[in-house]
Amino acid sequence: MYKELSPLFEEIQTVRDNYFDTEIFNSSIHTRAVPDKWSVAESIYHCYLLLKLTRVTTAYYVPVARVYMRLRRPKIKRYIDEMPNIYRGKTMKAPFILKPKMKRDYTLIELRELLEEETEKMKHSVDHLTQKECYWIKYPDPVPKYPNIVQVVKLLRIHEEHHYMVVMEREGRNRR
Repeated sequence: MYKELSPLFEEIQTVRDNYFDTEIFNSSIHTRAVPDKWSVAESIYHCYLLLKLTRVTTAYYVPVARVYMRLRRPKIKRYIDEMPNIYRGKTMKAPFILKPKMKRDYTLIELRELLEEETEKMKHSVDHLTQKECYWIKYPDPVPKYPNIVQVVKLLRIHEEHHYMVVMEREGRNRR
């Protein structure tokens, strides 16, 4: 794996460790503190869905992008790895594919295992990439301005942390 990616995946684990050990994440995770907002479990499941969608996209998109890159033989001028928090400010509506429609009530441990399993699969889908590939291959997503592989992994952390922070604030305010 390109050396810059490992610490980014470790950051995702640290975020999960910090939140999954809290009282709010270890109480009634299926209860909505606010009726029209997601519960803790639904927020975690939403993060899982985005991670899975990113991983599946990566599995199909990156091999094609690698071939295209080899044909073009681009010269990388700058290795851009900054990823601003696109979730600050006005909230976005989740697309239907990322709305948490859980078929059952998962336990917190099961939700964490879903995340961990998808993270391992995501790591595996990028572990063979070179530095040039990690910075040159850009995802066809206009919302975060066509991020490269490094930026996408950072975005996964930012996304999870954003949702966990929002749910903690909401649950903390409304459970009293």
